[in-house]
Amino acid sequence: MESTKEYLQAKYQGLCNYLERDTIGSELVIYGTSALMLAVAYVKRKPAYLVRQFKQPSHIPERLINERVMHTGRISGVQQRDQDTLLLIQHRPLIPLFTSRKRLLPVKLPGVRVNANGYSWLNQCLVGREATFLPLKSSNKDFVVCQLCLVHPPKGNRLLDVSETLLKLRFARFAQDAAAAVKRNGKYYQYLQKVERTTAEKEAWLSWAASYPYIWRRFNELKQRLLPKEKLLPELVR
Repeated sequence: MESTKEYLQAKYQGLCNYLERDTIGSELVIYGTSALMLAVAYVKRKPAYLVRQFKQPSHIPERLINERVMHTGRISGVQQRDQDTLLLIQHRPLIPLFTSRKRLLPVKLPGVRVNANGYSWLNQCLVGREATFLPLKSSNKDFVVCQLCLVHPPKGNRLLDVSETLLKLRFARFAQDAAAAVKRNGKYYQYLQKVERTTAEKEAWLSWAASYPYIWRRFNELKQRLLPKEKLLPELVR
């Protein structure tokens, strides 16, 4: 046992002495080992999304959708295809080496059917804004269903869900889509459905209050007295 321990120590000491004498050789060993470990990690994980820009739904690996990896990009336009309202996003990878401004990723908002007011609102308020998106399901070659969030205010640290905001503004109605069938997305779709139901109940109460001018006037006075001015308008309209 002692002889084996002494043998290993002698070999280790010999390797250290060799690396100290031969600087080039030691650098080759260190850099070669690092490059090999990086290559093994890349083959195992294939993090292409770090440098590759998503320009079409097929570019997003299924593994990234299952692992719920969030991405960032700029909303460059809005497009209507049949009954689906799509946002065209210029995806920005973590290391933006090869990017294009012309080829954009078509993204469908989950759980909503946007009306004409919502389409106009998306064009006026969202185009040109930075956004984060979480792919939920790549439905087909035409678009990918993504939970889309804005950083609001623009220089703040709070994420604002676009589908939720559309429902609160009554610029869309809840609608099931292909991503709703995925088990991991179930709670999110249930939450959107609850948002629509709560908004409808609030709208019905306000309609009832508006039929009584005195109650409506007192309600607005109390609201203006208690809330700061920036809180009197819906988010993203302020």
